[in-house]
Amino acid sequence: MRKMSIIKKNADQFDLENKFYINIVDLKKPEEEHTHNFVEIVYTLDGKGIHTVDGKEYRVKGGDVLVINYHRKHAVLPVDNLRYADIMLKPEYLSDALRGTDDIFLLLRMSEFLDISSLIIKDNLLLHFEGGDRKKIEFLIEWAQEEQKNEVPASGMILHSAVSMILSLVFRKMTEDPTSKLTVNEYLLDYVERNCSNRLLIHEIAAKCGYTAEHFSRIFKKYTGKAPVSYIMECRINKAKKLLLTTDLSVETIVFECGFTNRTAFFKKFFELVGVTPSQFRKNQK
Repeated sequence: MRKMSIIKKNADQFDLENKFYINIVDLKKPEEEHTHNFVEIVYTLDGKGIHTVDGKEYRVKGGDVLVINYHRKHAVLPVDNLRYADIMLKPEYLSDALRGTDDIFLLLRMSEFLDISSLIIKDNLLLHFEGGDRKKIEFLIEWAQEEQKNEVPASGMILHSAVSMILSLVFRKMTEDPTSKLTVNEYLLDYVERNCSNRLLIHEIAAKCGYTAEHFSRIFKKYTGKAPVSYIMECRINKAKKLLLTTDLSVETIVFECGFTNRTAFFKKFFELVGVTPSQFRKNQK
């Protein structure tokens, strides 16, 4: 069995000795904020959780992949039996993997996500696998884990190949439009929640799902019990409530952070859904 090569340098900083390592984690309690000298590809196998990277929250569930750059402050909160595969990669290993691709078009399309000059990921990325792609990546993770545990002939070569295939699936997913294959399911709801502050037009989301706006609205309401516009509005108000409780941002700032174009519309909708004004809500919760 290959020895796990993570070294804790101090209370909140970790190093990786080898070029890569895969660890399966059943997280029972919050993982405190830390940094590391390696890139993490965190694949959620089961349950739900919240990763916080440089102060930004990423809510994950089964099939989600969060790509975390090195030297980023990162914490994890398990929400519902969180189990994930932590694929840890030294930047030089990632560089070699990218150089090895024979698809120049893939490299060019990744340029918006990657700094090709240094071949290092610039941003944290949240991706989602479902259907056949999810089965493939979970099979590869399980296979890689088996080879990592065993010191048998060719295990190193097979492990390297499995990790390379996992990276290839992740790189391919990076190039996709995240809304190109939306259907009315939990992933769509996550997409709406994550982007509720942006200008979400029902007919555009419907078109990406392959529906007319009218048909999309019907099946969305059947799935959620709410019309799309109402659901988006509730997401914005929920975000406003969180900002009121967890930040010192002014109400005026929160208005625009949550996607409202004017203060009056925000106050009207907040009072309608919460029953008090934003200032009263913040005061009452302290």
